[in-house]
Amino acid sequence: MKLTKNEKKTLKLLLENARFTDTEIAYKLKISSQAVGKIRRKLGSTVIDSYTLNLNYCKLGIHTFAVAVAKMTKKGMSKGELEVEQCLLKNPHIINVYRIPKGSSTHIILYGFQDLNELDSFFHSPKIKQELHNFIETQEMYTFSHNSLIKSDPTQLFHKTIDNLDTKVSEIMFAEIENFKRRLK
Repeated sequence: MKLTKNEKKTLKLLLENARFTDTEIAYKLKISSQAVGKIRRKLGSTVIDSYTLNLNYCKLGIHTFAVAVAKMTKKGMSKGELEVEQCLLKNPHIINVYRIPKGSSTHIILYGFQDLNELDSFFHSPKIKQELHNFIETQEMYTFSHNSLIKSDPTQLFHKTIDNLDTKVSEIMFAEIENFKRRLK
């Protein structure tokens, strides 16, 4: 993907604060607010999926987290991977689900709970067992408190990637040209 200098700057400003208005961005970049609107529309159709709200887990009463390494059971396999994943996505305690390459484990799941009692109730609930645990088996689980969350922000990675967008594309294109030339010889 190739972005102009102003598109990159706009994207970085939106990473800093998604609530910046077109006028505020225009002032910072010394361009017109109409130009910013055009840039925003382009970014919205390419790299921006959505504007989100980041809430404080602790202040909302979510103090306990668990990361589980899990695998689908035979019942889960017969139900189907996508169907089981849909069940996982519908559960309010599941924050993130990652599919990992086939092997002894199939998924990594991040859960959130008010406290350890709620976590215990969740993993021992007959209803949850019927809905979920019959289809996916937890192999390992690591629990931790909200105080253990050190970083949950990809902003630095996004900034680095935005800075290197054109560089990587040109390096890849250059490598492809060189490989093509070698094949012609």
